Amino acid sequence: MLAIVPAVLGNLGTVAHARPISNLTAQAIAARDAVRSDSGIAGEVDIRPVRPHVTFGVPNTQPYQAKVEVLDANGRAITTFESDPNGSFRIVLPPGKYTLRPQSPGLYPRASQQTVVVGPQRFTQVHITYDSGIR
Repeated sequence: MLAIVPAVLGNLGTVAHARPISNLTAQAIAARDAVRSDSGIAGEVDIRPVRPHVTFGVPNTQPYQAKVEVLDANGRAITTFESDPNGSFRIVLPPGKYTLRPQSPGLYPRASQQTVVVGPQRFTQVHITYDSGIR
């Protein structure tokens, strides 16, 4: 048998003493959020070799659009990003230590994971190189 019990939402009368949820002012919140958006990781992804032979003076690499998983210092996945068709990326992260784990559709192409330290108010530059498997 179910009983219907009214929910008590509190006194609907005049509030005499209101407490703020946080001690942060609007300016402090804006400053905090600005710091959060002023740090992270930026860089480029490329793939090589793109030809089975080497021609002197001709690069054997090209930009690569790839998915990369970001792990926090405890090894937990926190996000995934994708580089653009030119291989560039920029991801906003708070300061801390992260591991970038490039994703691969199979055995090749593949790239090694790398550890990156993000400092306050700066974007740490990284370069991710995929091995195409061409020999």
